[in-house]
Amino acid sequence: MTRRLTVFVAMAVPALLLLAGGAPAQSSDPIPVDKKARIVLMGNGLGSRMIHFPHFETSLHLRYPEHQLIVRNMCDEGNTPSFRPHSARKYQLGFPGAEKFCQPYCDGKTADAEGHFETEEAWLARLKPDVLIAFFGFNESFQGMAGLEHFRAELDAFLKHTVLQTYNGMAPPKLALVSPTAIQDLSATLDVPDGRAQNALLAAYTSVMEAVAAQN
Repeated sequence: MTRRLTVFVAMAVPALLLLAGGAPAQSSDPIPVDKKARIVLMGNGLGSRMIHFPHFETSLHLRYPEHQLIVRNMCDEGNTPSFRPHSARKYQLGFPGAEKFCQPYCDGKTADAEGHFETEEAWLARLKPDVLIAFFGFNESFQGMAGLEHFRAELDAFLKHTVLQTYNGMAPPKLALVSPTAIQDLSATLDVPDGRAQNALLAAYTSVMEAVAAQN
C-alpha cells in the first residue's frame, strides 16, 4: 500500500520542521539519538500496527548498530492527545488538564472508569523516554472540518505539557509528531470507500499538525 507520511519535530528548543519526502531536513539527524536512548511510540493505530510489522524498529537498529537502544510501543487504536481509552484504566485522559478536550471522544463517564491499569503518564515515568514519537490526527479527523479548531487546541495543549516533562529525570523528551497516512483507493477491487472524502480531511488535520508544531 502506498503511503505518504509527514513528520513534524517539536522540541523544547525552537521548533524544527521535518517533512519526510517533502522539504529537506535541516540536518541528517533532526533528532539526535544517543547511544543508550530510550524511544517510546505513543498514539493511535498507525503506531500500534508497528507491533505486528516492526520495520521501523528494525531500521532504527540497522541505522545505529553500535547503539543500545530501548524501544517501547504504547500506541493503541482510538488514542488521541487528550483521550486514551482502556478498559482496565480508571483514569483515561492523556495528560493533566485534558478533560477540557475530552469531548467529543468520551462521554464524560469513560474518562473515570474502573480498573487498575496505570495511566500513560505513569507509564512514561516508568519507561523514561529520551525520544517520544507521537501518532495523532486520524481518529480526530472523523470530527470533520468543524473539529479542526478543537484538534488544534488539543494538540497544542499536549505539546506544551509534554515538552515540559522530564520523564528520564534529566531533560524534556525530544518529540516527533507523525501525521496520519492517506487512504489508498482500492474501491475498484474491494467493497471499500475510495478515500477521497476522508483524504481531504486528513490533509486538513495534517496541516493543523504542521502549524501547531511550528508554533511550539
